[in-house]
Amino acid sequence: MTELETMQRAKMYMDKLAQGIDPISGMTLPEDSTLNNVRLARCFFYISGILEQVIQNGGQVGAVEKADFAITPEQLANVKISNYPIRITEFTDALLQAIGNPVMKKPSGVKINNWLEQRGLLTKESTPDGKSRRVPTEAGRNLGMTTQLRQSRDGEYLAIYYDANAQRYLLANLYAILQE
Repeated sequence: MTELETMQRAKMYMDKLAQGIDPISGMTLPEDSTLNNVRLARCFFYISGILEQVIQNGGQVGAVEKADFAITPEQLANVKISNYPIRITEFTDALLQAIGNPVMKKPSGVKINNWLEQRGLLTKESTPDGKSRRVPTEAGRNLGMTTQLRQSRDGEYLAIYYDANAQRYLLANLYAILQE
């Protein structure tokens, strides 16, 4: 068993204990068990959270300097195209998932959108409050880019979504995007 697998198992044990379950037998811990104490449950959740951070760092303890994004043609072929429209952040998450390296920087969604704007697929428009936002051009909409009005704690905003065809276009041009 690797060190990372050991950490994942330890996290699973902490999660079970925090939920009042014996991680070995799978049985619910008795109410009067010391392991079923609320203070210990909070401690188990805390330890589980720290283990999750270490696991996300590829098993490295502490802050890890993330490597610049790079993807091989084989990894690029493994990127899963979503059958439903997704945001650019979900697309970059799919890229990282195909690589399988938890200590690599995500490609910049802003960089991707800048590239799309330079190609005439996105354009900036002014909003009534004097700000600007990107929206798909007719060519972008024909490619499979759509928008949805969304709500955040800061108010409404227009989110851009990329259908399967637009995602394939991004993958086909990813090396050109990354070189800009």
